[in-house]
Amino acid sequence: MKINTLSIKQQQLQKGFLTTGSGKEVVLIMGSCRVVNFVNYMNDWNEENGNRFTIHSIDPFSFNWDINENRVDYEEELLKQESNPNLLEMLTTVNIFISEWYQNAGMFNVFKEGGKNIFQFGLNPELNICIPNWNDIFVLVSDIVTFDLDLRKKCIQDWNVLGKISDQTVNEINKKSTENLNKFFKVCSLSSVPEFGDWFAENFTKKRLWWTFNHTSKEFTLSLFKIINEKFLHLDLSKGFDIFHEDMFANNYTKLCDLDFRLWDYQWQEEIVPIKDKLFG
Repeated sequence: MKINTLSIKQQQLQKGFLTTGSGKEVVLIMGSCRVVNFVNYMNDWNEENGNRFTIHSIDPFSFNWDINENRVDYEEELLKQESNPNLLEMLTTVNIFISEWYQNAGMFNVFKEGGKNIFQFGLNPELNICIPNWNDIFVLVSDIVTFDLDLRKKCIQDWNVLGKISDQTVNEINKKSTENLNKFFKVCSLSSVPEFGDWFAENFTKKRLWWTFNHTSKEFTLSLFKIINEKFLHLDLSKGFDIFHEDMFANNYTKLCDLDFRLWDYQWQEEIVPIKDKLFG
């Protein structure tokens, strides 16, 4: 059974979380749509290796909607979950907790020193694994000039006057791209797998590790899961770990533009879009 964001959301809005498998060891994987691949990796392995785990998943952001896809008061819905008996009982059973970092999601916060957090509601796992999350990491030029309106304005002004992007503006874009990479390396250093930052630094120009500023690629999640497994889970991945697993965000991605190669020596084999088309297309 392949799990997607919709199947997680549907179960979560009915009872508070998704469940798959029925083994004695209980895993909770919590995070945005980016963690769906981890849910599938664990579920695939579980189905091929004797149903060792019961696997739960929660995406706190999905509490912005009700089961009929209507927007609801997010803060109010988070408060309701604090007395959800199904959720509270489940939390007490968790052996392995894998989560992105949360500190502004009510009871689902993982920051123990920051006030209300999920550990105050019965979660006491034997393994607590915080994974680095790729959230609003603007590295590619097209993403930067789409969302940074000041830099976009400068690029358009340069092009209209000079017929190219000035070196000064290129340097500003390069600074922004570098700052965002460093932001991600900081996220990695604060996670349970700081070594993933080193792996990412060595490989991000060689492989497509992200599709957009919020969505990672299969290369990213496969590699991160292998590091997590080697360090914490110690599962035999020779059976039930599909390296050809669907790359779920590959259908909507930010293309490289010609200016990207002035910033980083990308070796990805894909269509290149002229920066002019991004600015005026």
